[in-house]
Amino acid sequence: MKQVITLKNLLLATCIAGASIANGQVQPLAFGPFPYGTGTSDPNWYADYVGLRFVVNSPAAVAGQKIYTFAFSGGTPWGGAVTTPIINEQICMPPLGGDTLASTLAPGSMTGKIGYVYRGGGIEFVCKAQQVQNAGAIACVIVNNINGGPVGMGAGTVCSAAGITIPVFMISKEDGDAIGALYRGGDTARLTITPWGLSLANDAGFVPGGIAGWHNYAIPSNQLGASGNPFPYKMVDGAFIANYGTNDLSGVNVTSTTTFTPSETSVPATQHTNTVTLSSFPALDSVYAMFDDAEYDLSATGKGRFDVTYNITHSVADAYPADNSLTTSFYVTDSLYSKGRYDMVNNAPVRTIGYSFNAGGDFLWGPMYYVRNGGTSISRVQYSLSTNTAGPLGTPANIYLFKWADGTGGQPADSVLQNGELTLASLGVHNFDGVNDTSGALLNFSGMGDPASGNPTTIYLDANSWYYLAVGVPGSHFLGADGIVHPYPRIYGRFQLNNSNLDYTSLVNTSTDDIIATPTGANTPTPSTFVSFVNSVDSFNFSSTRGLIPAVAMIANNSPVSVNNAPIVTDTKVSLFPNPAKDVMNVSVELENTSKLVTFTIIDGLGRFVSKEVYNNVKTGNFSVNTSKLTPGNYFFVMNTDSKAVSRNFVIAK
Repeated sequence: MKQVITLKNLLLATCIAGASIANGQVQPLAFGPFPYGTGTSDPNWYADYVGLRFVVNSPAAVAGQKIYTFAFSGGTPWGGAVTTPIINEQICMPPLGGDTLASTLAPGSMTGKIGYVYRGGGIEFVCKAQQVQNAGAIACVIVNNINGGPVGMGAGTVCSAAGITIPVFMISKEDGDAIGALYRGGDTARLTITPWGLSLANDAGFVPGGIAGWHNYAIPSNQLGASGNPFPYKMVDGAFIANYGTNDLSGVNVTSTTTFTPSETSVPATQHTNTVTLSSFPALDSVYAMFDDAEYDLSATGKGRFDVTYNITHSVADAYPADNSLTTSFYVTDSLYSKGRYDMVNNAPVRTIGYSFNAGGDFLWGPMYYVRNGGTSISRVQYSLSTNTAGPLGTPANIYLFKWADGTGGQPADSVLQNGELTLASLGVHNFDGVNDTSGALLNFSGMGDPASGNPTTIYLDANSWYYLAVGVPGSHFLGADGIVHPYPRIYGRFQLNNSNLDYTSLVNTSTDDIIATPTGANTPTPSTFVSFVNSVDSFNFSSTRGLIPAVAMIANNSPVSVNNAPIVTDTKVSLFPNPAKDVMNVSVELENTSKLVTFTIIDGLGRFVSKEVYNNVKTGNFSVNTSKLTPGNYFFVMNTDSKAVSRNFVIAK
């Protein structure tokens, strides 16, 4: 799915200044029952906040809540909405040897059932949905044909999305194959797709995506000690749970168990257990945060896997126990940093969706990584870009490594990333080969270098430091994202526990119009299509922020060696004057050889794209850049030539 998101009014610093959350017990905390700040009741608030539940009722072997994506193209969903719950309805697959790809289904062959077909065959999603709808189905489920989770479903151009009135979803190949195999074996597979509950009396369950994970999905073993880990590496247990039933519940417990399984032994060992209790859970106030009141250390001295399993119990038997247990996992590796899920078999970050910000213009986006022990360096960066057309990628992409030092640049040490606290530690330009570097493919880049000269060099990572690893995404491109994992529960729980330690997953992107409107606002840790703040859970739609983790992995070199000790030859000379500037900044360029294309990019002090200018056939020259609309503050000037990228810092003072 190619989803375009414009983020507005993200004023975290203002919210933090007004926050009055004390450290200590942070649970249970009720949400709702109406959107924050409206003062009026909304009977659909809980359903809108949580998002649809996609549940397999039977067969028992595959029962439970499943992760899904829905039909969405650009900024607009297509297909029908689930306004009336689809409860315990049968699926219908084409017969064995039949049209599982939904190219020409027989009319009426799926009447009253949920059409169940596969992705692929060169048939667009809308065309598949049209065939399923014509066959009489009440909904369409498309099973992915590759591993890694469901992906987004763009509308395409062959069939008209306007004619699709049934809801359209995708589930993973792993889930879909398991359900399909039992169906083929004679079981009657039934699904429930509902905006809220299952019309049961006593029914508690986890909010989809609502359990707290850890700082990273993967981290090198040399970063995590046995104890005394820094605050970004602390774990906090917690979850958002819902009373989906019609009865009030009592004696509700959320129990968490953390285990570590070393790679060498494959024998799990329990490291931590915890139970949070809610004495009374009314059906009226139907979402609660159930978080522990203390952080704790994870212990690992070698490679392995952590699992945190959450379970819900209450005083009576739960009518639908399939959504009462969830597990989140993360890994200790030899050299890998990955914020989102990572395919350990194919050595690639999992990306199921592509995101674009800034209305199709250039933007920067990437994960935030914390480095506890320094001395290592960056070996490779892995990511993916996609476009609306298949084929080779042409426009080069810059890879930026910013170091965040809280409390520098005249800013307070308040755990909030503000203008002046970022420095550009490394910069590289990825020129694509035109053959293997194609839309949606895994991209590997190992040319990080000195931002001042553009020369490749060993980039050492400092101890006890945050790093923002950002991809400069060209206009009309999409950056691959995890699409599934939800960072918000951890961010929320850690803030409630200790609001001086915000947990950054990535930096929020915004449009250039927003930057001009709020140029000095802090960079928030929680992306959303609405007003977003970790202390105002009612102010945005929880389900809309799921999966907004950029799939940009960093591979470390644990035994780095400098490229060489020879003097660096600077064949690209660029200077800015005056600096500080006011309304106009002059750029003097002197290159050794003529560059067919020279690009000037301005990035603000929060690591956000501001503007770009392109020039042809440049060797030497003086250029004027209009800076009249830039507000006072720190900026980065980046110049790309045919072969490299170099950077200079400048200041706007008015």
